[in-house]
Amino acid sequence: MAESDQDAVALLTRAGGPFELLDVAVGGVPMRGFRRAEAGLASLFANLQLHAEKTFIIEGDRSLTYAEFSAAAARLAADLSGRGVIPGERVALAMRNCAEWMVGFTAIVACGAVPALVNSRGSAKEMADAIDLVGATLVLADDRRAAMLADAGVPLLVPVLDVSTGGPALPMPTSRPDDPAMILFTSGTTGRAKGATLTHRAAMTGLLLTQMAGAMIGIRMMGAAALAGPRPQSVTLLAFPLFHVSGCHSIFLAGIASGGRVVIAPKWDAQTILRLIEREGVTNFSGSPTMVWDLIQSREAVGADLSSLVSVSTGGQAQPVNLLDAVVSAFPRAVVGTGFGSTETSGAIAMHTGADYLSHPRAAGRILPLAEIRIRDAEGVEVPAGTAGEIVVRGPMVMAGYWNDAQATEHALRDGWFHTGDVGMLDVNGNLTILDRMTDMVISGGENIYCAEVEAALQQHDGIIEAAAFGVPDDRMGERLVAVVRRSDGAPFDERELRSHLGIGLAGYKHPTEILLSEEALPRNAVGKVDKRALRARHAHDRSTSYAAT
Repeated sequence: MAESDQDAVALLTRAGGPFELLDVAVGGVPMRGFRRAEAGLASLFANLQLHAEKTFIIEGDRSLTYAEFSAAAARLAADLSGRGVIPGERVALAMRNCAEWMVGFTAIVACGAVPALVNSRGSAKEMADAIDLVGATLVLADDRRAAMLADAGVPLLVPVLDVSTGGPALPMPTSRPDDPAMILFTSGTTGRAKGATLTHRAAMTGLLLTQMAGAMIGIRMMGAAALAGPRPQSVTLLAFPLFHVSGCHSIFLAGIASGGRVVIAPKWDAQTILRLIEREGVTNFSGSPTMVWDLIQSREAVGADLSSLVSVSTGGQAQPVNLLDAVVSAFPRAVVGTGFGSTETSGAIAMHTGADYLSHPRAAGRILPLAEIRIRDAEGVEVPAGTAGEIVVRGPMVMAGYWNDAQATEHALRDGWFHTGDVGMLDVNGNLTILDRMTDMVISGGENIYCAEVEAALQQHDGIIEAAAFGVPDDRMGERLVAVVRRSDGAPFDERELRSHLGIGLAGYKHPTEILLSEEALPRNAVGKVDKRALRARHAHDRSTSYAAT
């Protein structure tokens, strides 16, 4: 049995092992990488035939085997090629979570093109802006998004799946490790999304790191025997959006890589999800703290048998203090876990599970292999263990940059290091704790909301001369967004009309839960910036004296 993480890493990364390493150069910087990551995303498709008869996707009453999924993807790939899609072109995906999304992604990659994963929860303008940013030549959309994007000026295709076997074979394109593999969109402080571009090496490294972390758990529990022999098929509930790295990498692509089964959750409703877990025998659940809280609070009312769950993990927003104890109590058979990562790092770069998590409940995780993490002060100098500073990351999992945005890329990637904008600290054992965010961002229900974007939208209204948005703690959502506005002299204030104005260009999840009216100028600090610390204090202690709530 492996005695330490170092032993497990040595076993897994040895020559001929499942996570064998080699020397690579990323942006001219030498580092270690996974040998399998050099083959690119299309190398995963061999698993579609390896697991042909297994069920891959469950969506309501519909199910697809790996063979049926492969056949549908091959037909769609042939259709895309017939429409003139060529290697390197961007093809956007704008759909809810569904089998068609996964088939579309696979078909795009099989053509050698680059899938651009549009935030399907965005407004029509937000989606159109993202599509325009990457110069997509075609959009694969569901009916609702196709209607929303009808005036976007880009050809639209609503895929209809043909799962009958015996058609064309799925193409296996060649790619170089540094070629773009996919583009995922992150919220921008200016109101326009940024397209984080993951290379084939980066995307595969992120996927393999997640798999390796799971293998390390098995080795710690069972030793080398954990790597021998077939394993039961995992059944993972897909609750994260597929346009997020957590949904695309950690669940969809990880499912293909392991031959697992993916159960697509319908629109979030805790009681429905609990019944789905029981019916489908779900073994793995990963979701935002909001989702986990909902399941815990609804489980007694539903009375579902949740004994199939062996893994429950969470991350991505402020962790409510009592969440870990509640998870352990509610799911006693499950290994609990958490992690830290971002779109720009192709997923998790630090992770805690089981006993490690229980003994370090406030830490986001221990640094994963291949990820170099440093903590730096405001001058860029590395600080000692136990000292807070900005988290910077280097490794083969880091993005190549933001598509068509040299300024944002130069700001984020400096001297080969990705500057996360998160404040944290490392202990001497490599445990990472997240303390704050340097960027003015709220994470609510697992969604990133940039306050500057919301403030800009509010101030575009003719009657508003000042606006400030900020997050306040929320037991269910982790944080929720509050806005304070000051109107022009004599201007009427109609919250319903203001919210309608926000709806024109801002996704619904970015709308403030409260819009408060201030009759005075907003408080400012010594350098003239709105003092959000003071606004939060007012909100917490005496809203009625400071502003009239609408």
